[in-house]
Amino acid sequence: MSKSSESARDYYLPDYLTYLSVERTLARRTIHEYEQDLRLFLEYLAPFLAEDLTLEGIDARTIREYLAFLRNRKKYTPSALNRKIASLKGYFKFLEAEGHLQSSPMQRISSAKEGRLLPKVMSEQEVEVLLENPAEEKLSPELAARDQAILELFYSSGVRLSELVGLNLHDIDWEKLHLRVTGKGNKQRFVFLTEHAATAIQSYLKMRSHKSDALFLNRFGERISTRAVQILFRKRMGSAQLQRKASPHTLRHSFATHLLEGGSDLVTIKELLGHESLSTTQIYTNISRRKMREVYDQSHPRQ
Repeated sequence: MSKSSESARDYYLPDYLTYLSVERTLARRTIHEYEQDLRLFLEYLAPFLAEDLTLEGIDARTIREYLAFLRNRKKYTPSALNRKIASLKGYFKFLEAEGHLQSSPMQRISSAKEGRLLPKVMSEQEVEVLLENPAEEKLSPELAARDQAILELFYSSGVRLSELVGLNLHDIDWEKLHLRVTGKGNKQRFVFLTEHAATAIQSYLKMRSHKSDALFLNRFGERISTRAVQILFRKRMGSAQLQRKASPHTLRHSFATHLLEGGSDLVTIKELLGHESLSTTQIYTNISRRKMREVYDQSHPRQ
């Protein structure tokens, strides 16, 4: 079988995944999610493709029928549908650019409407309790110092979990107390360190028993994983007796909200968070308004 017919049989999916890796330089986990989305789509179409449906024959109606199947039979939420739509748009755009299709069927497909939920935010007092209460389980001084440094850094900088575990020692500028972060799409930005965070990181580094370019290590001297950070966060929440549902990402939301309530402007917060669009950052104004209402209700004399 020729290479072209082999590619046509797998609908150029391996070619697209290679493109995402090499040219788009997406993270391995993101590429895996794209692959899962697209294999689900091709699995749905398999009976039709086995008969007479071709790539050229996939039109907007076919896409809508697939999305209706996901919504009605699989009970997908609008948010989950939108991820599938984004995956399909990227895939068909690639096929069109490579000359495998004359036009993408996704041009007439709109995103599913969804109510945008406000992110969960911890109060300043809750963050203080979290940072001031060490884990109840017995940890070595090195791991206890590491966990403290991780939590302080989260709240100090507002970085994403994936960004934190990817940090290296040379990313820190101790003189300027700032940190170089590699975010989505390998885009770099600088965030700041508080004195608390800098002190916690330095304390951890003095105790570290393994050499590595990575900033945070597991007990075996390897770069810490996102899962390990999620587990240590959950344990610290438990030892601090904080009952709310929260994750490391909650500290990112709390960082942004507390800056806004403290007088920071949205443009600055946008840059610190590494958002592409200011509209993404504006969700924090809704949280701030809610906080202002609480203060108003508590403070106004004629309530």
